[in-house]
Amino acid sequence: MRSLAAWLVLSGCLLLCARAAAQGRTAAARCAAPCRCDGDGGADCSGRGLGAVPTGLSAFTYYLDLSMNNITELPANVFKNLTYLEELRLAGNDLMSIHPEALSGLHQLKVLMLQNNQLKMVPSAALRNLHALQSLRLDANHITEVPENSFEGLQQLRHLWLDDNNLAEVPVEPLSHLANLQALTLALNRITSVPDHAFANLSSLVVLHLHNNRIREIGKNSFSGLDNLETLDLNFNNLVTFPEAIEALPKLKELGFHSNGIAVIPERAFLRNTLLRTIHLYDNPLSTVGTTAFQNLSELHSLILRGASKMETFPSLTGTVNLESLTLTGTKISAIPASLCEELRLLRTLDLSYNKIKELPRFQGCFHLEEINLQHNRIQQIRGDTFQGLASLHILDLSKNEIKSIDKGAFSSLVALTSLDLSVNALTSVPTTGLRALHQLRLSANLDLKGTLEPRSLPKLRTISVPYAYQCCAFAGCDTIMSSSGDSERKMDTSSKGAGEEVAGERIHLAVHCLPSPGAFKPCEFLLGSWMIRLTVWFICLVALAANAVVLAATFCPGGALCPAALLMGLLAASNLLLGIYVGSLAVLDAVTWGAFAQFGVWWETGPSCRAMGLLAVFSSEASVLFLALATVERSIAVHLVLKKGEELERQQGRGWGRFCLAATLLTFLAAGTACLPLFHVGEFSSSPLCLPFSTGESSSLDLTVALVLLNSLAYLLMAVVYTHLYCGLGKAHLMEPLQAAAVRHVAWLIFTNCLFFCPVAAFSFTPLLTGIANNPEIMKSVTLILFPLPACLNPVLYIFFNPRFREDWRRLRSCRSRRAGAARVGIPDGDISPEMSGDCTTYSQLRAGLALCDCCEPVVLTTPSICKHLVRSHSCPALAGVPPRCSRAESYWADCGTPSAQSEYADEGDSFVSDSSDQIQACGRACFYQSRGFPLVHYSYNIPCVKD
Repeated sequence: MRSLAAWLVLSGCLLLCARAAAQGRTAAARCAAPCRCDGDGGADCSGRGLGAVPTGLSAFTYYLDLSMNNITELPANVFKNLTYLEELRLAGNDLMSIHPEALSGLHQLKVLMLQNNQLKMVPSAALRNLHALQSLRLDANHITEVPENSFEGLQQLRHLWLDDNNLAEVPVEPLSHLANLQALTLALNRITSVPDHAFANLSSLVVLHLHNNRIREIGKNSFSGLDNLETLDLNFNNLVTFPEAIEALPKLKELGFHSNGIAVIPERAFLRNTLLRTIHLYDNPLSTVGTTAFQNLSELHSLILRGASKMETFPSLTGTVNLESLTLTGTKISAIPASLCEELRLLRTLDLSYNKIKELPRFQGCFHLEEINLQHNRIQQIRGDTFQGLASLHILDLSKNEIKSIDKGAFSSLVALTSLDLSVNALTSVPTTGLRALHQLRLSANLDLKGTLEPRSLPKLRTISVPYAYQCCAFAGCDTIMSSSGDSERKMDTSSKGAGEEVAGERIHLAVHCLPSPGAFKPCEFLLGSWMIRLTVWFICLVALAANAVVLAATFCPGGALCPAALLMGLLAASNLLLGIYVGSLAVLDAVTWGAFAQFGVWWETGPSCRAMGLLAVFSSEASVLFLALATVERSIAVHLVLKKGEELERQQGRGWGRFCLAATLLTFLAAGTACLPLFHVGEFSSSPLCLPFSTGESSSLDLTVALVLLNSLAYLLMAVVYTHLYCGLGKAHLMEPLQAAAVRHVAWLIFTNCLFFCPVAAFSFTPLLTGIANNPEIMKSVTLILFPLPACLNPVLYIFFNPRFREDWRRLRSCRSRRAGAARVGIPDGDISPEMSGDCTTYSQLRAGLALCDCCEPVVLTTPSICKHLVRSHSCPALAGVPPRCSRAESYWADCGTPSAQSEYADEGDSFVSDSSDQIQACGRACFYQSRGFPLVHYSYNIPCVKD
């Protein structure tokens, strides 16, 4: 019976338990409509746009997330049914008020998140009965006041966030109730001072954040009672004196007070903080650091001291035997103690950048060093034993120093080095012994390093930066082949195997990325690139040299008369000849360095020859444009002078010659000054092997390019305006005189062709400035090599074929050569040949002497002074009749030339004009005769007489 009764009781108990469990599962399965429940008591209602706490939640809910909604207030007893709730999240709402009874019934609540709301006061009444609360977040609100009884009942609170509020002082009294608090955050407030004993009752506090406040003063006993504090953050405040209150923190391990105004760190500053592991002191205007400040910190693992601009002595680190990371940057330290590695044998990272260190000690004792940063110092030499024994070193930065030499064996023991930075130094060579594991090498801005590196000595190299793009040609398309066995082993294996067997080696092909990369303006093989460019450049060079030399010889032939127009054409030919010499130098350089330009490119660009050729090119191109502009002005003035008469014409012509000579001189100096600008660091000739200070698409400097383009654009605009005004002011009758019309047309052709070739060059120069996009280097190189020097080839050709003056000068040159040859045959020295035998008379201004020529003879005589002798001799013009010839001639000179009369069908019986062997004189005589008889003028074509022996 007893056993039966016991069995019945046990069955009833099991039945009741099963029914209760079923009811619990049914209750837990319930979930509010807008929320998402996980079935284990978690409800996620975040980001649903709720304006109030949803109803219908299960009584067994232990986790509720209501963050990121629009809840503005919590009414009384809103969570009264959630007695098992342990974590409540209300962050990111617009909560402004919480009813004192809103959180009643939450006896199991451990985590409460109220951050990012609109609270202005700590809801002390609502928090009073949360006895199990361990974590409270009130950060990112607008709290300005913390009532004294805010945290009275929160005996289990471990973490309290009050950061990012508007607190003006430390809430000393409210915090005194939190004896078990372990982490406190008061950062990002407006606290200006920390009073004594502010945290006296927080003996369990481990972490204290006070950063980003306005703290200027910390009492000497401010941190008393914080016996277990391990982390203190005072960064980004206004401290001006070292916080001596840290002496009361015997267990302090991490201390940060960077970005303050502390100027002095006293001696033995951390004497009682022997457990310190990390100190952040950077960005303080430190002027004095006690030599013993960091001594005997045996647990110190990291020391960061930046921006101590007045610190001159390396701090003593005696006893700091466990230091692993040392950063001392931005100081005036000039020497590193030789005992550094003896005291810091566990050092892994050493950063001594931005100091004034001149000489390096031996780092042989720092066997664990993995990274050394010594950039931006004054180091001049790396000795062979400086880095000996550093088998664990991976990163070495020696950039921005004054290193001129590195011993050959300086890197021989750095078998693990993967990154080496030697950029911005004065190196002439780089030893690569021992760098077989190197992945990254930086050598940029070593302008004296002009040799090439051997890729085979750097088998694992992946990235390299060099001073000159030509040095990348050795790595272009280069694959590093790594084999699982060495060459010697492979040979031994091959010899031991039978014929026909192959050694299986694992090969990994890895391309090397090299900067700056070669391109059209930094060629590896051929300077001129394609055959089209090469043949075009040779054609331009030969034509420019030959044609301009012919023009110069004909223009400045002895015995000829130099008028302003002839002088300007001669100067234009001289500048074009210089540009032809520049193009010729590039063509010769391309031929001399055929297929291997990379070996000579650095020496050419940085040498004096490139600077000389660049100066020559800029001077000649600018002088050509300026002389053409002056020739345009001269043509306009000359045509208008032809239309004037009398002594005014003579005076203006005399003054005009002097003015044009002065203008030509000034323009020559202007072109020379423009060409010399790169010598004063305005642009540079060595930006490309073409030696031009223009943008190549790889250079960011456009100042000189823009200035030259604007200067030339203004010159061409002046030409267009002057010639437009000239053509608009002249009629057809004015342009019918052959010499004047030909000269005007010739200058017009020069303006048109030069401007046509200038436009593409200007467009490519301005494209990077206007669009921010670099030009295609190949197209830019073609434009520069072809269109830039093309006017030097075309200008003399246009002068030869379109200007009759050249034909006169050419005949005079041939005549002069013929007479000299004849004089040589009869034994007459060159010096005895009289100037009258040249066929010209240059005394036209003396000949006129107040005479008024007819309207026909005046332009002929003005534009062609060489016929004045014939006019005087033949008396073809009535104004010159009876004037005795002033140009004497040698005996038998023109002896066969008489003055027979000739009748015209329009003349009277007594009228006659002089007939001569010169068609030009006959035309002038006919014109004068018809003018006197009232007949319309008839223009006759004529040829200039050739003087022969």
